[in-house]
Amino acid sequence: MSREGDWICAACNHFNFRKRDSCQRCTCPKYATEADLSSYGQHKSEVLPGDWYCSSSNCGAHNYASRTSCHRCGASKDYCGYGAALMIPSNSYANDPSVLPGWKTGDWICNRLEKRNEL
Repeated sequence: MSREGDWICAACNHFNFRKRDSCQRCTCPKYATEADLSSYGQHKSEVLPGDWYCSSSNCGAHNYASRTSCHRCGASKDYCGYGAALMIPSNSYANDPSVLPGWKTGDWICNRLEKRNEL
């Protein structure tokens, strides 16, 4: 839901509210010049480990790992399944998912779809 004055960062395409003078994600100035843009976003990942996308009601909003609910629609992080506690069937790997074959730190199981997701 965009309001008058909200803006998209020219460096990383992050949506910012009008009150911000620099990008929330990459700190690029709101009115960046070409020279400013050349130094932003080159070495930053658009989605950081632990960040999650809301799947509630086709919302799809990108949320930072620290959020417990979606910033756009308010759905619970646990409801959406992204970033929820790793739910592994009881076996010898249950206490240390990093030893599961093919799993990396940050991989997780979607509670709702019961599927493995990778970062």
